[in-house]
Amino acid sequence: MLNYEEFINEQKLFEIGEGSRPFPWKLRSGATVKDWLKTMEEDTQKGSSWVTLKPLMFDFKGDKASYYVRVSMGYQRYTTINFLRKPDFNPHKFDLILVVDFDVEGRDDSLITNFGEQFRVITTVSNIFEDVMNQLEKVEWLKVQEIRIVAKLEDEEEGLPMTQSKRGRFYLEYIKKQGRRLPGDWSVFINDDSFVIRRGKWTTKEAGKIINL
Repeated sequence: MLNYEEFINEQKLFEIGEGSRPFPWKLRSGATVKDWLKTMEEDTQKGSSWVTLKPLMFDFKGDKASYYVRVSMGYQRYTTINFLRKPDFNPHKFDLILVVDFDVEGRDDSLITNFGEQFRVITTVSNIFEDVMNQLEKVEWLKVQEIRIVAKLEDEEEGLPMTQSKRGRFYLEYIKKQGRRLPGDWSVFINDDSFVIRRGKWTTKEAGKIINL
């Protein structure tokens, strides 16, 4: 049976994204989305190997701690066979995978869900990622295919399935609500140690492993 505090936290999971204001955030000096695009534009390789670029780093300060957000990106040249394609068929040039993680600046990451400001923190992370996605989605010659999110667990929850951990459930509820704002069809793959949001509608015989957004 849940105690009172646990019950309140469970109820709050259903309010994620409802009225939470993001904290002000900024991009650290270093890589930008424009840098990513410039590198891909200048890429002359003809192979299909994956290339990883310098991540984007963001900072924001909450009421009780300072945080950083890292958005990493890997890209691969998209290859297609024009067999029976219409003459005006013009596919995108690159497939992208994005990886999002965040942490308390210079402190134990297990403190994130103990500060009582986790709803504004995750809203801020989402706001940052949405800004990155909006910049990428405007570019016709690339397509984001996957978004990977790793939920760092509390020490006492190590070894638990993702959906049975406090932070894992917290992330999943937010992904289910805010992920529907992504353009097009997307599905969430629930892995043992991460969530993968993949473009398209996917199915599996394993119950509870995929959620269509």
